[in-house]
Amino acid sequence: MIQKYRLFPVGMFIILALLLGACAKKNPPRDEIPVIKNLLARLETAIKEENAAAIDSLIMAQSYELGYSSTSILEKIDSHLNGREFFGFGHREFFYTKSEGVVKCAVKADSADSGQPVEIILEKVGETWLIKKFDLK
Repeated sequence: MIQKYRLFPVGMFIILALLLGACAKKNPPRDEIPVIKNLLARLETAIKEENAAAIDSLIMAQSYELGYSSTSILEKIDSHLNGREFFGFGHREFFYTKSEGVVKCAVKADSADSGQPVEIILEKVGETWLIKKFDLK
């Protein structure tokens, strides 16, 4: 009977350690938020300036094999805007883990435009977040 009482605290300690470990893995560091916001700002600026080199610098090398490039991103946005200028991304929300992220936003022609939904898949390569996919919905 005494052994049961000795094992109980040890068992509870192990369960608590496992729970804390699981929670730590689910919650990525919050310091990634400004880094992801900065990536979106740089993409937004590059699209406004139609700067293909700047857009390409934000895309993963493997994404070119899947058909994602500055050319394809600019063409998708231009086809939605129908001659109007790119205003920016609106309705931004993003979710991320330690190595992957999803940005859901809308391509807007002006501040009153409801926008065309877009989903941007990000992947962290080393210490840098890069665009893996860019899909208008």
